[in-house]
Parts: sequence; structure tokens; C-alpha cells
Amino acid sequence: TLDHDAPKAAGLARGGKDGVRLLGKGELTTKLSFTVAGASKGAIEAVEKAGGSVDVIHVVPAAEKAAAKKGVKYRERKAHKESFKA
Repeated sequence: TLDHDAPKAAGLARGGKDGVRLLGKGELTTKLSFTVAGASKGAIEAVEKAGGSVDVIHVVPAAEKAAAKKGVKYRERKAHKESFKA
């Protein structure tokens, strides 16, 4: 099974905030299993044709996480300021 840790350890991927995406360029002749954040239709077809499998997991993008966190902090500050007005 190949997931984000394997290509990162080999120096083929970095970061990892938004997960690894599998793209369908090239040729696959070995049966492999992938766990990725996204995959193109061509990549999925190529992996399945070689007898492997692709498991697409849900990864929340880093930008979404930051926006959600910022929204919480904003609401907390606003509530704190409102408590002084009452």
C-alpha cells in the first residue's frame, strides 16, 4: 500500500497539507494499492487494469482549516467584546 508517507520518505512529495493526488501519466505494470487524497479517472483505470486498487480518502485542505480556525477566533473575540458592552 502506498500512501503519503511512502513518497515523502523517498523525497518524491513534500508538505502534505492537502494530501497526495494520483495522476494518470505513465504506465503501471505492477499490482499496487494506493491510499490518496484524490486521483484522476485515468489513474484509477490504470491501477485497476494492473490489478491494484485506489482508496480515495477525504482530506480537509489546509486553507479550509485555517479559514475555519480564523472564523472561530473572530466569533470568540466578538463575543468577548460584546460582554463588555452589556
